[in-house]
Amino acid sequence: MMQTFIQKFRELPFKTHLLIAFGLSLLVVVLIVLIKSFLPPEVPLFYGRPVGETQLTKTLGLTIAPGISIMILILNSFLSILTTNMFVKKILITSALVASLLTAITVVRIIFLVGFF
Repeated sequence: MMQTFIQKFRELPFKTHLLIAFGLSLLVVVLIVLIKSFLPPEVPLFYGRPVGETQLTKTLGLTIAPGISIMILILNSFLSILTTNMFVKKILITSALVASLLTAITVVRIIFLVGFF
């Protein structure tokens, strides 16, 4: 069973997109950890909440966004392995890449907004 799973993963289209998306999310997590000392103890992340302290999170809370992006990547990868339609596979993989890109842009903009450089 594991052999067929690996074989199906190798047959996925846009495998480089998956690797780029995972690498980008991992790079954002590493960036947050490396520049933690240049960021304030609390940073804004939850912009959907009312203005004030409810929008803030700890500095390492910025890793929530790339973590969710990695979970989306894993979920879309499994779904693309299970489906037989090539178009759906391509859409799932591309949407995972787009989610990683948008997450990276959001986190980098927050870092530049509140960072002490």
